[in-house]
Amino acid sequence: MHPATIRPRERLAGRAGLVTIGVSLALMLAVALLGPSAAVPDLGGGGPPWSFHARPADPLVIMLCWSAVIAAGLGVAAALYALRRGWRPSRAVLLTGTVAAVLALALVPPAGSTDVLNYAIYGRIAALGQDPYVTAPAWLHELRDPVGRLAPLAWRNTPSVYGPLATWAQLAAARIGGGSMAATVLALKLMAGAAFLLAALALDRLAGRDPGRRARVHLLWSLNPLMLWHMVLGGHVDGLGVVPLLAALLVLRRRGVLAGLAAGALLGAAAAVKAPFILAGTGLVWAARRSAAPLLAMLMGTFAALVAMYATQGPEALGNLAGKIGSHSLADPWRVITDALGLGVGPSALEGRLALGAALLIGLLLCRGLPPGPDDLPAVRPALAWCLCWLLTSPVQHPWYDALLFPLLALMPASRLDGPLVLRGVVTGLIYLPGAASVLAPTALTQWIAETYRPWVAPLAADAVIVCVVALSIARAFPHRPLRR
Repeated sequence: MHPATIRPRERLAGRAGLVTIGVSLALMLAVALLGPSAAVPDLGGGGPPWSFHARPADPLVIMLCWSAVIAAGLGVAAALYALRRGWRPSRAVLLTGTVAAVLALALVPPAGSTDVLNYAIYGRIAALGQDPYVTAPAWLHELRDPVGRLAPLAWRNTPSVYGPLATWAQLAAARIGGGSMAATVLALKLMAGAAFLLAALALDRLAGRDPGRRARVHLLWSLNPLMLWHMVLGGHVDGLGVVPLLAALLVLRRRGVLAGLAAGALLGAAAAVKAPFILAGTGLVWAARRSAAPLLAMLMGTFAALVAMYATQGPEALGNLAGKIGSHSLADPWRVITDALGLGVGPSALEGRLALGAALLIGLLLCRGLPPGPDDLPAVRPALAWCLCWLLTSPVQHPWYDALLFPLLALMPASRLDGPLVLRGVVTGLIYLPGAASVLAPTALTQWIAETYRPWVAPLAADAVIVCVVALSIARAFPHRPLRR
């Protein structure tokens, strides 16, 4: 569509969306720059990332976090609405904004979670010659190590549950940071920022030359504040797994055994960061199903990569991963409903099997009901279906898990699926932010968040999204909405 034919309403909605995205990013930056608070963990000082140490009040920080998340959802939704109706933002503006946002958020203290501190501690344990899959952070904390003394309480007695590639990144950051938590966290965040930019570049390549598709991937990933908060500002390791996954999709565009082998190895690398990335392999297998040799090569590449990487860590790495998976039941997302109806407290083995069956049924319904995927990327639609199935039925609904979701959604055509999944990102963001409140002295507000908001509001909201998406899938109500040209 020629720019002159775009109606003022669509142009206004698009520009308002970009402005609202900018406001959201500014609020996130403000939260980080205020220094240690209910959202920002204390890094012990000693260098960058720097902040003002303004000691903001808990209610102010919580309101800033929630305002940033709500503005993020509104901004992305408005921009996607305008994009479907012919508005096209400048690619230079999108790319410049992405680079500026990543640099700004990578150079300030982390916010919204204390997970990056856990990464730093696992890296420190490895740098001191110990096995992070055997040695818990409590060992480092008891030594009064300058990094270990800042170990978050929640994971203090838990050895690493991350894949070998994540552990190698944590070890590299620890060697760069030495005995400084701040320097180690900064190194981890710079790695996360670099991975985020590489993922944006890969998505831009996968979208092809169509300006509408390119704008869509940048709105749903590169300039999506929901992803920038968790992947860059929060420094979550999930962003590292996105890069090899998207590289596998790029490689799979080529035909042949070598392409299948390389795509499988890259999928194995993604799963060696965090195990759930292996679910995207369903899409890769589907795309290669018509040719036996590339399919077999892909499976061999995945298996060989995982075996080689986990062999460097020993059996404890797999044992910890299995323990984490087994510590929750798939029935957990539905527990609040069964409790409310008086149907029991905690899932039994039978309930767990029924929940697993329900999860598989949801996956099949999504495979049937999702809108058509891009013709040039046949792996995307089935990968999204099964990754979305896992995310919707996961026993925990952490917003940073959406790093597995939004890159695949960005490559799909516009549809009614966009709204519920952006809304889900907002809901889970509101549930888990400010994120570091647990390290503070209890107040009425933090107690309400811990005792009421998260255990009740969170599961009910997550279940509502499950019901919405499944109902739309059953009704096959996800029509393809081609972008106007």
